[in-house]
Amino acid sequence: MAIFSRKPDLPADLHVRWRAFLDCAEVIEGGRRVLLGTLPTGRVEPSPIGVGTDAVRRAIVDARTWMPQWHLDELDPDWRECQEALDEAEKGCEEVDEVAASTGELEELLGAVQDVIEPLDTFADAERAWRRRWRIPRDPA
Repeated sequence: MAIFSRKPDLPADLHVRWRAFLDCAEVIEGGRRVLLGTLPTGRVEPSPIGVGTDAVRRAIVDARTWMPQWHLDELDPDWRECQEALDEAEKGCEEVDEVAASTGELEELLGAVQDVIEPLDTFADAERAWRRRWRIPRDPA
């Protein structure tokens, strides 16, 4: 017979920290979507790639303001990885701009954009860490 242990509920004093994490993750996802939306698809003329890299940069600035608010000892490794991902993505934006300005090769541009997008997946990993540790309420206050 299997014994199931139930995760503890997210403590009430961590609800504000969870919300700060969600704010970070949501703003980062918004920046990613804008960047991806600037890539050429089909016959539609996309926005300039700089619109996307600017959106990612603004998202990173916003996320950095919320990062200290969700730093917890229990999630420190995930938090640090998210900090590093912000740095890596920010540097990647410079490369995307350089590639877009110097070549029309879609393959090169896609590679540079991927170097911005991939590091930011750490926010999804961090969310899973929150959810592995605690049962998150539907709408924490």
